[in-house]
Amino acid sequence: MVRMRAPEAARARVAMISLHTSPLDPPGAGDSGGMNVHVRETMGRLAERDVAVDVYTRCAGRGVPEVHELTPLTRVIQVQAGPCAAVEKSSLPELVPEFVRSFLERDLPPYDVVHAHYWLSGHAARAARSAWGAPLVASFHTLGRVKNAALAPGDVPEPEARTRGEQALIRASDRVVAPTAIEARDLVDLYGARPDAIRVVSPGVDRARFHPRPRGESRMAWGLSGSRVALFVGRLQPHKGPDVAIRTVAAVVRAAPDATRDLVLVLAGGSSGAWGPGTLRALARAEGIADRVRLVDSVIHEELPTLYAAADVLLVPSRTESFGLAALEAQASGVPVVASSVGGLRTIVGDGESGFLVPGHDPRHHAERVLRILRSPELALRMSRAAMLRAERFPWDRTVDRLLAVYGELAPALAGPGAAVAP
Repeated sequence: MVRMRAPEAARARVAMISLHTSPLDPPGAGDSGGMNVHVRETMGRLAERDVAVDVYTRCAGRGVPEVHELTPLTRVIQVQAGPCAAVEKSSLPELVPEFVRSFLERDLPPYDVVHAHYWLSGHAARAARSAWGAPLVASFHTLGRVKNAALAPGDVPEPEARTRGEQALIRASDRVVAPTAIEARDLVDLYGARPDAIRVVSPGVDRARFHPRPRGESRMAWGLSGSRVALFVGRLQPHKGPDVAIRTVAAVVRAAPDATRDLVLVLAGGSSGAWGPGTLRALARAEGIADRVRLVDSVIHEELPTLYAAADVLLVPSRTESFGLAALEAQASGVPVVASSVGGLRTIVGDGESGFLVPGHDPRHHAERVLRILRSPELALRMSRAAMLRAERFPWDRTVDRLLAVYGELAPALAGPGAAVAP
């Protein structure tokens, strides 16, 4: 049995369970993304409020100690389940029982709250709740039934095991945290969640990191001098719409070849699932823009600010999007966004203000909005300023205030200053 000493000097303790991905993983690589940023940012800011946070994740060969201390009050703890190496995401459900056994075999310190991130963490979180009597909070980050309702052509539906797991976690949780009111409605309408158990807590953006920077210098740093840049940031998965981004830029070039001679598309993100770089390069060749498309494998989060700063416009043609952190980070960087009018993007992007929201995924419709921005420096400047103002609505400190308010409803030791959280 592994003995786990609790960090000292904490007024309360939270166990976060993130089975399939670690806050140590770079966003955009494999199955890591906005959730990784969210967990890492919230755990750090909770520690600033004297709340200790342990994040339990599956050991995947990250080259760090089993118990990796980030700060005196924050740790990432790797749990053995299957090989200590990366595995296909489709294989992870088979490893959940071993993860639960290994997790519960530890002599764990007492926690005031257990917070499950994503459905795969649900079995361990429910077991912890039963063993410890600690209240359970759940965040899903994406929902299987929402994804299945908006599949890309040829994409594989999420399995029934996932939606059953989501349903079981929702029923077992004392509170379910949704990033937007839109997802809160989906939880009620698609899963029968109790409205009185749902709390809306939007993620935030670090404006000390994401802010406008000199565009020329940023383009030089990325080898993009002399180009105008349409940017896509996200995993290369069908539901993120990198195919729509390629077809959008192709439609822009066909519509205005003389005005877009210097336009390039940068796709920043690692492959995950059925689509890889080869598939997207073949699509770019078929669309006649192979020489305009640059693929950049998973950019670490610390490098993203200069990549955003190099862009004229961010393309977010997602088929589903629980929140859309890239759109928020780009806006904080002063970059207008052209996004699909889906999910959390409708909360983040001000249509006609900080960018455009496009109904559907017809590349011609996305291209028309992109061209408006590229053709009008005045519009681009106005949207850039509005984008920065819009991002100010989402500071991480407010996120943590609201999360502490949710925890405080369940555990008095975690009650602290913060706005009341709307159900």
